[in-house]
Amino acid sequence: KAEVLAQLPERVHKRIFVPLTPQQRQHHDDAGDVVTRIVARWRKTGYLSDSDQRRLTCALQIMRMSCNSTYLVDKVSDHGHKVDELMAVLDELLEDPSAKAVVFSQWLATHELIARRLGRGEGQRDWGHVQFNGSVPGEQRGALVARFHDDPQCRLFLSTDAGGVGLNLQHAAAVVVNMD
Repeated sequence: KAEVLAQLPERVHKRIFVPLTPQQRQHHDDAGDVVTRIVARWRKTGYLSDSDQRRLTCALQIMRMSCNSTYLVDKVSDHGHKVDELMAVLDELLEDPSAKAVVFSQWLATHELIARRLGRGEGQRDWGHVQFNGSVPGEQRGALVARFHDDPQCRLFLSTDAGGVGLNLQHAAAVVVNMD
């Protein structure tokens, strides 16, 4: 870690706040109501059952997922501005033909939404990409990293937490986006 940190440029943080759609807000608030009820009961009794712990964790996850898109919650609709905002940021960044980016998200469904907006066709971008996640067999992971490093057409590295440790991507990408 110390060796890699010495090679990195100064870190620049840019947070972009994206409003929730009414549909996202509904999912978020419904899950928030569950959280409120469980926490109120916990405060009253001083006890949180295993079942309530699971329900609390699930409700908090739904609140987080709904902030990306309703698709992460219902696997049908796609209400949300976050992926479109990412595309606008990447449109600007990838005007430079040598630029590449790493995009992290905890959820594969977020990568699925990003991949839908890539490729060929009207309104889509022809940016090559790789998806690096826990379902990729270990023997294939090196090839994905090599493609991102070596293929000038491979502009995006879409990664879950599986890519958060032990990968050296700073020579290929100057920008890291955390979608969550």
